[in-house]
Parts: sequence; structure tokens; C-alpha cells
Amino acid sequence: MTVLLQDRFRFALDTKYVRKTITVMPSPVMSLANVEPLIAAKILGDALKQSFIPNKFALDFIHEMVSRAFMHHCYVFSSEAEHQAKIYTPPVAEVLPICLTGLAGLGKSRTIEALTKVMPGPYEFQSPYFDGVLNLESYWYASAEGKESRKSLLLWFLFGESNHKAVNFDKLLIECRRRAYRDLVSLLLLDETQHISLGLGIAKIVTILLTLMRIGPPAVFVSNFSLGHKLFKRNNEDKQRLLAEPRIMLPDEVGSKDWKAYVDECVRVSGGHIRTQGRDFAAELYRYTFGIKRIAVQLLKQAYVESRKSGRTWIEMDDLGSAFRSAEFTANAGDVQDLYNLALGDRRVQKSRPDLCCPFDLPKTYTSSVKQSVFAEQDKQVAATIFDSAMNASERAAKAQIVEPDDHKPKKATIRRPAAVKLSEDEQKSLFLEYTVGGGMSRRKSV
Repeated sequence: MTVLLQDRFRFALDTKYVRKTITVMPSPVMSLANVEPLIAAKILGDALKQSFIPNKFALDFIHEMVSRAFMHHCYVFSSEAEHQAKIYTPPVAEVLPICLTGLAGLGKSRTIEALTKVMPGPYEFQSPYFDGVLNLESYWYASAEGKESRKSLLLWFLFGESNHKAVNFDKLLIECRRRAYRDLVSLLLLDETQHISLGLGIAKIVTILLTLMRIGPPAVFVSNFSLGHKLFKRNNEDKQRLLAEPRIMLPDEVGSKDWKAYVDECVRVSGGHIRTQGRDFAAELYRYTFGIKRIAVQLLKQAYVESRKSGRTWIEMDDLGSAFRSAEFTANAGDVQDLYNLALGDRRVQKSRPDLCCPFDLPKTYTSSVKQSVFAEQDKQVAATIFDSAMNASERAAKAQIVEPDDHKPKKATIRRPAAVKLSEDEQKSLFLEYTVGGGMSRRKSV
């Protein structure tokens, strides 16, 4: 029986199976030419949101959490007798929780959702030690939204609701611990902790997180950077418990295989509504989004609106810049600019935007690669400026008439007004008298 129950984790520990199971590739969108622009943009955005192409971090994180769950399962059910003993006398233990943190929009919740897909499903278990059938569960999941106390969290795990009439907290914790051992719960997941940080003081948030780690199984809570900064201001004993096991989700690096795979998926899902014409679309999309996938979806959605304004039904490279400068994208554009300034060590942004600053020390390899990409972009812009300034008027006019590879009609050259003719003092007086006598001055007064 022990081997049979452990075998439930076999597929979850197989990387190829995990990648295949959690990858989400929706069908490409159909033609949007006859759909109103804003509705068409929403259709495209909704399709892009469904995609989930796991990167290396997601696969490694899922593998680690499944491995921890498997180890806990083996500890609880080393034998049927040991299992029964832990049910009647639940061991008291504090487990250091995993803090999954990162910028908003990177896919932390999607990664947790993917983790639940590969964890073993419900299983009916019969034992001579119990009457009837036990319904085993491999994990408990809770969203922090609406959880206002440590009791509400335990009630959710036990009854699936947080407004159930509660008994004494200590009795509730013992029952939750006993149920977790009975049902072989091997992983606790607490998502959306940013919701509990809005209306509650940090002291209550800490009690909820400490309760999570007192149940027994390995635990994960998803935190944004703002909550992380607040936790770092707590006492030493709280920091040692809650921040000892951080897992930092970072944006994919520009030019990385993971980022290119994501952009290729966006192009595929668009169903021909994104046309890159062989140019480095992945690098350009990264430039305007800092590699944050939620922002990338919103930028592409707005880029489609901009393309319709230009008389097209597909997105071209220039539409990304137009979308970035649009009113609809203003808030995201400010965040992206601040992230680039942070990468260059802007202390002003560090103080004013704690939601964008990681409370943990980032790997030097990542920070250096981000700086290099920013410097490369700056060098590119400087080189373009120098090149333009070195051209004469005829060369600029010729450049303005050049058709870019993804353009379908030539751009109009800028028409410069001729320079004003320099007049002598007598000529100026003559023209002034002609203007006043001719009625120009009287018309101006009448207006």
C-alpha cells in the first residue's frame, strides 16, 4: 500500500510530463477585420492571456515543490501504523514556508495554478484502521482574498468557507493538523497575499502566515514586493520564519530562449494579426514591457487598436511605439520606465517605488545583464541620433522617403517651409503701410 500511494507522485516528478501538462496553447484567433476595433483588441488580449509557456524558473519551482510534497508524504505514510499514530497524535512542527515573490504580472499565480495541475489528484483510500473510505488530497489551496484572520484560513482548509462558526482557535488548529495528516495533504498553497495587505495591519498578516506554517505540511505563500518590504521591518523572529526561503521570480532576460518562446507563442495565437517581417520583434516587445508578460499582453492589445487607426488589421513594429505612447498605456509606461531607471541604480525610484524593488538581494548575473541591455539600448539611440545629425538636408529627405520592410506605403517626406526673405528697413516700412492702408489693421481691430 505504501508503494502504491507513493506511485501517485511518479508523473509529477517527470519534467517532460510536467511541461506537457502545464503548457497552455489556445487556438489562434480568427479574422478580426470585420470586428469593431476595441472589441477585436479585447478578443486578441483574451486569447493571449490564456497562453502559458513555462520557463525554466517555473519548471524548476514546480519540481522543487513536488519533491518537497513527496518527501512529506513519505514521512507521514511510512506505514499504515505510523499514519494512524500521526492522526490521533498530530506532531507539532513549524515548517519554514517558501516565499514566492516577484513583480506583478510575471505569472506567479499561473505558476501556482500549473503546480496544482501536476500534483496527485483525489484518491479513495480504504484501510482496516478506519470505517468507510478516506478521500485523500495531495494539497490544500487558498486565496488570501477575504481571509481576515488566522481562523478564517483554517476554516477554509477544513470546510471550504471562512464564515463557518468557529470554535476555539487552538482546537481548530489541532483539528486542521489532524485532518491534514489523515488525508495525506502534502502541500499548502496561499495565493494572492496582496489582497490581505490592503486592509489589514502587518501584525495580522504575520499571524495568518505563521498559522500557515504551523499546520504541518510544506507551505508556499505568494508575496508581492510591497509585502516583502513590510515583512523585513518585522522582528527578527518573524523574518527568520517567513523570509528564510525566498524564491524570486524575475522577468525573462532579453534574448533568452524563454522570452523568444513566449513571443513566438504570442505571434502564433494572434492568427496572423502580428506581422514581424523578419525583424527582431521579441527584442522590441521587451524594450517596451521589461519582459513582464501581463504588460506585454496589454501593449499588444493597444497596438492592435493603433494598427486599426492606421487603416490596417494587423500589428506592425511601429504600432508598439504608438501603443506605448498612448493614453491607455500611460500607467504601464511609467512602470516600465521606472524599472529601467532602477536597473541603472536610480535611488529616487528606489525610495518612491518599493512595489518595483525586490526586498531580497538579486543575483549579480541578472542585474549585470539588465544593465547591459539598458546600456545597449541607450547606445543604439545615441548612434541613431548621431547618424541623423550627420546627414545634410537632401540626405534626410531621401531617408524620409525610404520604405521600411514592414511598411506597405511610402512615408511622406517632411516639407520644410522656405526661409524668410531678409528685407531692408525701407522695404519693411513700405509693407507695414501697405498692410495698414489695405485694411489689415482695421480687420484685426474688428475681430
